[in-house]
Amino acid sequence: MHYSEIKRHIIDKQYFLLCIIIIFISLLFIYLLYLNKSSISFSRGNILTLLIFYFSILSIYYFLSNICRCRFFFKFYKKNSNEFNVELRKIVIVKKGDRMTVPNKLYDVEIKSLPKLTNAVYFETDDFLLLFFSIQNFVIFQQVLKPYIFAKSKNELNIKDKNVNVIRDFETVETEQGKTIIFSNKHGIKKLVIPLQIEE
Repeated sequence: MHYSEIKRHIIDKQYFLLCIIIIFISLLFIYLLYLNKSSISFSRGNILTLLIFYFSILSIYYFLSNICRCRFFFKFYKKNSNEFNVELRKIVIVKKGDRMTVPNKLYDVEIKSLPKLTNAVYFETDDFLLLFFSIQNFVIFQQVLKPYIFAKSKNELNIKDKNVNVIRDFETVETEQGKTIIFSNKHGIKKLVIPLQIEE
């Protein structure tokens, strides 16, 4: 499997084009500001400019971070290519709902997050399960995560790579839809569902 094949599968093409457009618009704004030689003040128009700068910085950050994560995974895959026979799959991500305080109420209301279908690199053995995928942040941004390796046995995994998340405490549930993995993480993921059938 080649690096470009992994990158095309993990990073959505539409998101890639969106990042290019946002970066181009922000550079155009910087150039126009330079031509006008005007200082940025907090007027209504300039707040819009600051928001565009903010989103352009986020776009550049996620763009470079995603490319680097795919590169790190490819190096990890090449180093372990004798052991890994990976598949390009689709998985379902269910994120934790956001909590919102309701006025005049003593409790918070949870806004449930809809399941999201995403592309993943998948590999499973008797000892562990590997998933490499991305999640959506701030509605429009795609964030490629470090590969998750779920250790299924008590045998010590010979994986020392800092660019890999090794998860030992998780719950697996077999359902009609497929295999559901519930685990604690910092990305707001409630559970992952690996469908029984590979979706094209």
